[in-house]
Amino acid sequence: MEGLPRRRHAVEVPRLVVLWTRPHHLTREEADAWVRSGVAGFDTAPGVTGAHVAEVHAADFEHPAMWHWMLELEVTDHATVARTMHSGALAEWLRDLRLLGMRPTVLLVASTAPAAA
Repeated sequence: MEGLPRRRHAVEVPRLVVLWTRPHHLTREEADAWVRSGVAGFDTAPGVTGAHVAEVHAADFEHPAMWHWMLELEVTDHATVARTMHSGALAEWLRDLRLLGMRPTVLLVASTAPAAA
């Protein structure tokens, strides 16, 4: 699931970012298929306006990647973040990632601003 093209929002839209590694006991193909089936439907959860999943690669040898995958969820508000982190499909999926040793890291990204102010 690559998600829909990113939209520009007139108001601040918080984003929930999940980063994780592949499990060592599954082949790359098995793990990737499991990830794609696991994230399917997250974009239709209440309060979620978009979902994007992508592989993460190292920029170069001096900056290795700590994770293999990234999921980005655009959510309507902070209440949606709290709700999705503690119950429902995303919460269950995060528990599965932990049980499989995939070391999920979850970040809340607020509004962004240009680097040059």
